Amino acid sequence: MIAAVKIRGNVDVPKPVKDTMTNLGLEKRNQLVVYEENDSIKGMMNKAKDYITYGEISEEVVEAIEEKHGEATHGKVYSLSPPSKGFKGTKRHVNQGGSLGKRQAEEMDSLVKRMV
Repeated sequence: MIAAVKIRGNVDVPKPVKDTMTNLGLEKRNQLVVYEENDSIKGMMNKAKDYITYGEISEEVVEAIEEKHGEATHGKVYSLSPPSKGFKGTKRHVNQGGSLGKRQAEEMDSLVKRMV
């Protein structure tokens, strides 16, 4: 499964990107959405990469989400707490020392665990 977390707000977001985030179900900051992985979802997440972080999550993390918030189904949105110890940076990508964009599975698992 692939998960996306909205990190930045809606101020000054271009309309096509805002529409993409709405289609993903991400309306507010710190919301998480879980999808089965396919090319269209990956493309949508890549389009919104300057405002969200996304990546594959393990079954262990899916179980933690289900334990706290109920069944993790395709496209279901969860409102989570901000991560303990915060985000690294909300304006830079992961490979530049920030929090935005595509993450490796271990990094995404760590972030979601800190938010659940």
